[in-house]
Amino acid sequence: MSFAVLERSYLSALAAPMTYEHWMQVNHSLDGSLEARDAHWLYSLVSAQGDRSVCLFEVPYTETVREACREAQISFQHVWQAEQWLDQESTSFPQGVSLVVAEVNFDPPMSKTHYDATKSQAVNCFQELNIQPLVSLISLDGKNAICLFVAASAEHVRSLYRKINKPFEQVWKATLIQPIE
Repeated sequence: MSFAVLERSYLSALAAPMTYEHWMQVNHSLDGSLEARDAHWLYSLVSAQGDRSVCLFEVPYTETVREACREAQISFQHVWQAEQWLDQESTSFPQGVSLVVAEVNFDPPMSKTHYDATKSQAVNCFQELNIQPLVSLISLDGKNAICLFVAASAEHVRSLYRKINKPFEQVWKATLIQPIE
C-alpha cells in the first residue's frame, strides 16, 4: 500500500468550523467508490475558511483516488503519491489545538536528508515561535509537500519559513477530521 494526497478547492465555502458529521455528508458519495477500490481514508485537513481541503488515503495505487472521485463526480485539483515523513503518528495528533498547513513546492526537489538537516537547523525557530511540526507529506519526486504544524497562527508558520529562508505557496489554519474508530 502507498499514500495518496487529494487536494480540493471549493468555490462555495464549506461550513466553518467543519465537523466530522458535516464532512461525512460532503463526502458521502466517495465512500463506496473508495471502499470498492480498497482505499482507506486516513484523515482530512479542512481550511478554517472552508475553501480548501487536503485528504490522505492509504491506497493500492494513486489512480485509485482519481477513479473514485470521477465515479462519485467529485471535483479535485490534484492527486499525488506521497511519503509521510512523521514527527508524530497521525493517530496521536493532538486534539483541540490550532493546526496549520503549509503547502510547499521545491525546486530543486527535497530529499529526506535535506529535510532532516533543515529541521535540525530550524530547532531554535520552532522554539522561538512555539511551533510543533507533526507530519510532512512529500511527493515521491520531492517537488511538493503538505506540512502540518501545531501553531498559534498561520502567520507564525509563515514567519518560520521566512526565518529559515524556505519558500511556501500557501499557509492556512486547518481543522483535522479523522475517521471515528
